[in-house]
Amino acid sequence: MHVLPAIYAAHAAFWLLFAAGDLAARLRARRTPAGPAPHRDANERAPMQAPHAGLLIAVHMVAFALMYMGIGRAVFGRATPATPFVVRATGALLIVAGGALAAWARLAFASWRFRARLDAGHRLATGGPFRFVRHPIYAALDLLALGTTLWVPTPLTILAAVTMVLGGELRARGEEPLLERAFGDEYLAYRRRTRRFVPGLY
Repeated sequence: MHVLPAIYAAHAAFWLLFAAGDLAARLRARRTPAGPAPHRDANERAPMQAPHAGLLIAVHMVAFALMYMGIGRAVFGRATPATPFVVRATGALLIVAGGALAAWARLAFASWRFRARLDAGHRLATGGPFRFVRHPIYAALDLLALGTTLWVPTPLTILAAVTMVLGGELRARGEEPLLERAFGDEYLAYRRRTRRFVPGLY
């Protein structure tokens, strides 16, 4: 009998870590002057936003809905196969590691926005985990979904993990041309030396 409700504690740890990183970043931003505005064409005065940003966020929202439905059915309906302790422990470690990565990324990303939007003063993040991957927050969400699937391997959580990875991939691909347009050669040089999600691989 594995203690499935403990997965909620792991998820709480993920979100508390991210919230702590977000709060620390906001407090630091109040004490730090904004950087220079990104480069734009002279006729571009409105904030820059990735195309279909709202629709792409919806893909992630669907992934979260599937994931928490899958967890709920497993916990309250006991409808999940037993998994070895080492697999559950690996899942828990991935979830907590994802939370730590998300917090670290938020601390390093002073200009983070929920929606892919570049306002005046937006700064390109290249420090912290951004030294190793271009989209560490989406990678953190992938770790959350993968860890959950290892812990609770049901059709819903597997589908959630696939949808989460797809959502991160689509959002990353939608944001990168926007960053290239805003930061030009600086972003191109950064993109050449940094992988999208997995250091040294992809």
